[in-house]
Amino acid sequence: MTTLTIRPTQSSVGIPSERLAQLRALAHHHGVSAVEIIERAIRRGVEAGEIADTLPGFADIAVVDDDVLFVTVRNVSLPLLDRYQANLIAAVIDAATGTAPLPGLEFKSGSAKGVDLGHGNKFYVGRHAKAVTFAIVDGRSSQTTLRTATTASIATDFARLLRKHATEIISPVIDARTGQPTEHYVRITGGVPTTDLSAVQEAQS
Repeated sequence: MTTLTIRPTQSSVGIPSERLAQLRALAHHHGVSAVEIIERAIRRGVEAGEIADTLPGFADIAVVDDDVLFVTVRNVSLPLLDRYQANLIAAVIDAATGTAPLPGLEFKSGSAKGVDLGHGNKFYVGRHAKAVTFAIVDGRSSQTTLRTATTASIATDFARLLRKHATEIISPVIDARTGQPTEHYVRITGGVPTTDLSAVQEAQS
């Protein structure tokens, strides 16, 4: 199986040189790049409801049958995710970006952490310089089906959207197959931590 490697594409936007000087000055004032200033403006547009809260070209997320999430990254599908898997991926992404560090989970440039999605499927989140990297490993073939990267800002939005859609999932309290309480029931009644890092593993070099 061939690994699909998709590098982030960049586009050019022509602005008057006077505005470019102002953009650079604004970026310098906030201690970020000019790209980050533009991304912040886009995020404000999303928050104000002026544009759709989506990540076109990077990820699609949809609730299926009220109980799982269908997620694609760069048009490559992940296994169907339950609420806890989606929240775990989001937590690992936020740790990678530094938005919400997790104890015992440290990201250095060139490192990655794998989230176990069951049946040998894994979703890797890592860092490379300022970029956030992602990889998908198929459980049936044990092959990496996707490698890609994006900005920390887009990765943070991806994590937020995973959480947002995960809240729409209806979680049963009894497993229809076994008749036993589900993990959801155990968590809400037994105080099991929402972010269980046992499914997060170091990437194999």
